[in-house]
Amino acid sequence: MRHRLLQASLLLVSGPADQATHIRETIRARSAEGKDRGANVVETIIIVAGFAVLAAAIYAAVSGKVHAWIAKIP
Repeated sequence: MRHRLLQASLLLVSGPADQATHIRETIRARSAEGKDRGANVVETIIIVAGFAVLAAAIYAAVSGKVHAWIAKIP
């Protein structure tokens, strides 16, 4: 009886410990794959923001010209 209780308690303790070890190994493997995983996201955001600013500047310049041409139409 004592042996069975010991086995059952070891199973209860080792189950979550094995899962924690597996999770820890998975996290380590993912972090070893690419240490700069977020760098690509930041670079993409900067590029998109740059194009948005450029598009806004072009729109402002062109819309002024278009309004000036429309104003010249009798």
